[in-house]
Order: sequence, then structure tokens, then C-alpha cells
Amino acid sequence: MKIVLPTDTTHEITLIPRYYPTNSASLELYNETTKETTQVVGAITLSFEGFMYLSFDYNFEDGYKYQMKIHEGEEVVFRGKILCTTQETQSYKLTKDVYYYE
Repeated sequence: MKIVLPTDTTHEITLIPRYYPTNSASLELYNETTKETTQVVGAITLSFEGFMYLSFDYNFEDGYKYQMKIHEGEEVVFRGKILCTTQETQSYKLTKDVYYYE
């Protein structure tokens, strides 16, 4: 799950894709509350470390959850969820029978 701030209009998300697109890929956002789907124009940058960087402009609403799908034609490059919140995120570590907050 990726976390975005509702106060920002430009967002950058780092992800690991299923495969690297060769042509232009498109971003689709589905608002789980309003059940609306939006096509978003974004810039995709590939990295040699295995990551893909996605930069796009969108006005998210605080407290809403979104489904994100990046696709190239009919093939899905990445699928995930986005949570829009102003709360500070927590870091944690989970090992066998032990849960640590950092």
C-alpha cells in the first residue's frame, strides 16, 4: 500500500513492476468510496536498481482509499492500493512471535 498526502497535488511513487513496459503505460485510479475510475496522466521513469518511479498530478481526498492500476495495452504492469491520509505513518518490524514499533 502506498501512502499519499491530500495536501500535495504532485505525487511520486516508487514501486517494483511485474515487468518493465516498452511502450507508454497508463495509470488508472479507482476511488473505493465513490466507485469512480479516473485515467491519470503520469510520467514513468525506470531505474537500473529494479524500481519504477511514477510521478503524476492528482487531488486526493483525505481518508479515501484508491486502487491503482498501471497497464500497457491489456497487460497489467502494476496493481496496488493507495491510502490518502494526513496521519504520520509508523515503521514496524515483524518477526516470529514478536512485533516491534520503530
